[in-house]
Amino acid sequence: MPKQRMATPSRSKNTSASAGSPRAMAKRTSTKGSFNLKNGFLSIALWGLGIINVLLIVSFVSKHFLSGTERPMSAETRTEAPTAENAKIEVLNGCGVSGLARKYADLLKAQGFDPVNVTNYEGGASVPRTYIYDRRSKEMENGLKIAKILGLPDEYVVYQASPERLVAATLIIGEDYKQIPVKPK
Repeated sequence: MPKQRMATPSRSKNTSASAGSPRAMAKRTSTKGSFNLKNGFLSIALWGLGIINVLLIVSFVSKHFLSGTERPMSAETRTEAPTAENAKIEVLNGCGVSGLARKYADLLKAQGFDPVNVTNYEGGASVPRTYIYDRRSKEMENGLKIAKILGLPDEYVVYQASPERLVAATLIIGEDYKQIPVKPK
């Protein structure tokens, strides 16, 4: 069998090659002398953005993971019991005396609470004594503030979490409302 020769590109400038031949396809045009200004600026801009991204990532990692100190939570992320200045409460009339819940709601509103629900107690029968349910704080912060405003002893306050209720505390005015030391106007 005769030896076959491999075709290699010729270094000579043979212009007689047809357009579809491998020699014609192998020819390249030289762009060495021409510089496209638009592509140059885009390339520089991409490199600059890449460097800025790397700097931002390094800054984030060093600030949040490599600082070595634990920072306190910001005020927005703390979950504290609402203060009287912004605590939403409900006042329920459990004794049947018309308008009594509204009067106590107005009294507590003057002290900084926000009564969002003022209505009759839905238990059906009247409630024999007054109750204050703190819905948010196990320390019963808001309930104790309401008891203090009304002049009631701490025994009237009970912690009863209720996620379905959007209030910090519930005041149920019972049939003993005449014994509440502070009277609404």
